[in-house]
Amino acid sequence: MPHSLRIVIVADPLPDLNPGHDTTVALMEAAQERGHELLCTTAARLRIRDTRTYAACRSVAVVPAKLADGHWTAVDDWYRAGPEQDVRLDDVDVVAMRTDPPFDGNYLNATYLLDQVDDRKVVMVNKPAGLRTANEKLFTLRFPDLIPDTLVTADPREIVSTVRRWGRAVLKPTDGMAGRGILQLRPDDSNLPSILELATLRGTRQVVVQRYLSEADHGDRRIIVLDGEPIGVVRRVAVPGEFRCNMAAGARAVADQVTPQDKQLCAAMAPDLAELGIVFAGIDVIGDRLTEVNVTSPTGIREIDALSGSDLPRLVVEAWERSCEDKRRTVV
Repeated sequence: MPHSLRIVIVADPLPDLNPGHDTTVALMEAAQERGHELLCTTAARLRIRDTRTYAACRSVAVVPAKLADGHWTAVDDWYRAGPEQDVRLDDVDVVAMRTDPPFDGNYLNATYLLDQVDDRKVVMVNKPAGLRTANEKLFTLRFPDLIPDTLVTADPREIVSTVRRWGRAVLKPTDGMAGRGILQLRPDDSNLPSILELATLRGTRQVVVQRYLSEADHGDRRIIVLDGEPIGVVRRVAVPGEFRCNMAAGARAVADQVTPQDKQLCAAMAPDLAELGIVFAGIDVIGDRLTEVNVTSPTGIREIDALSGSDLPRLVVEAWERSCEDKRRTVV
């Protein structure tokens, strides 16, 4: 058994998490099983004192969810939290930032506070500067050969002309999650100008517009990436009457496998992810096109484990352990 680690999870409040679905809870279970101490906090409970970052944390013990008939089930009282304690983050081993978007001012401020943690000693998942840089809807633009035709603009007229040229398109807010605010655009929709006025706040807010890919009719694929390598994948198929493939929009999870093409895609992205300190990500693919890179709180592990019998949370925590050991050897 590895050396026991102190792991701080910066996430949404524990009562708001879904233990049968959320990757954050799956990682907590794996860390606890391997003998590590779990300390949970929220972005709002971070603060700076004497230039160092502290957090009001609670020590947490979890009751692991159980897999039955292909679904994870958890007891109502799935966690126990101890009294609040003041923790200097330089004194822990791992800080995992798992707060859900939106990437608003509060989220941005949290990353600045986490910048002050000494990452020569502490494993940051993911590095706060990388979280700021890798916007989940715009980071794909770094890989022009891998993405569908993409327009980023606040101009409704430009979007209309582009949709007429492409035939169909998908519009996404730059700061959304879980399929919220995603729209399918058609050139023959008489409401298109009105839709775009709302989506762009009358031409004052940029949105991402991607050419619609016909392969999306058969779902998209969420690939879990750890240290630049694909470790698992799930296909997400939209429910009838819905085009969004997000689990939060009711999509159905279907078993899938990592392909040689997936490995090539991840290899092409790996140097950029490593440069930014993005060690854990979820990338979304339709056909052979990269559509999103999720770095804030990538999910999908529960579904992959349920469908394939894998144990991805253990792989992730083992990677944290190796990173901590590397830091112990290099820090004087």
